[in-house]
Amino acid sequence: MESLKIAILLLLGVIYLKVALQAARSALAHGYSFPTQVWKWPESLLTAGIVLFFLLMAIPSFTASPGRIDLKAIETALGLYASIILFVVGFLVFRNMNPIDAFGLRLISWRQGLVAVVLALALLLPPIYASQWVGYSLSGPQTEPQPIVSFLIEHQSLRDRLSVILIAVVAAPLTEELVFRGCLYGFLRQTGGRFVAIAITSVLFALIHGHIPSLAGLVILAVGLSLLYEKTGSLWAPILLHAAFNGLSIYGTLQWPDLMK
Repeated sequence: MESLKIAILLLLGVIYLKVALQAARSALAHGYSFPTQVWKWPESLLTAGIVLFFLLMAIPSFTASPGRIDLKAIETALGLYASIILFVVGFLVFRNMNPIDAFGLRLISWRQGLVAVVLALALLLPPIYASQWVGYSLSGPQTEPQPIVSFLIEHQSLRDRLSVILIAVVAAPLTEELVFRGCLYGFLRQTGGRFVAIAITSVLFALIHGHIPSLAGLVILAVGLSLLYEKTGSLWAPILLHAAFNGLSIYGTLQWPDLMK
């Protein structure tokens, strides 16, 4: 019986890998639809500065146990995210760049885009959750979840939970996709090619979250976000995928909080 279970799991694994590889090839084959914005050194310096800021904010989390956060910290983060969005968009407009064209934000083929988001989410969830399980297992039983997860488990008021939902499902996807997939990926793709851009942006995206057990899962998520951007040519798609993933994570935390302790 055990050998049969192993054989079935191996078969499912092989099928999954074939489907995932075919999806990745299909995404990369749609490079012709990717925004053609030319990124110059002022936009590149701006992007590098914001990414460096995120990394510096995350460094303490790698050298010590994750600290606790409160509602004030979440509200401050919401203000910071909004400021970054306004600053980046304002800077691009000042540089005579149209953000709608630069990031493919026109609502073209919206239905096909939603289908791609749903399929990408279905393909990404198994390896992400598997890698997170491995990460927590290797880190030991005393490993703390991400601070915002701890806050969500420990605070049950409507205001607290709405604040978490707002930052995780709206503010973070908009800001992080604008910076990492929109600006950083666009520049690196232009200078180093798609594979270099996918690798660098995925690693940096994982690092800014400052949580070692989740690093591998976040890299996988970031690769999927980049491929979805390639597939659709619109930044709306990775924004929606990022929001959907965070929303599912919040739902899982609320429904099964013991799994996160």
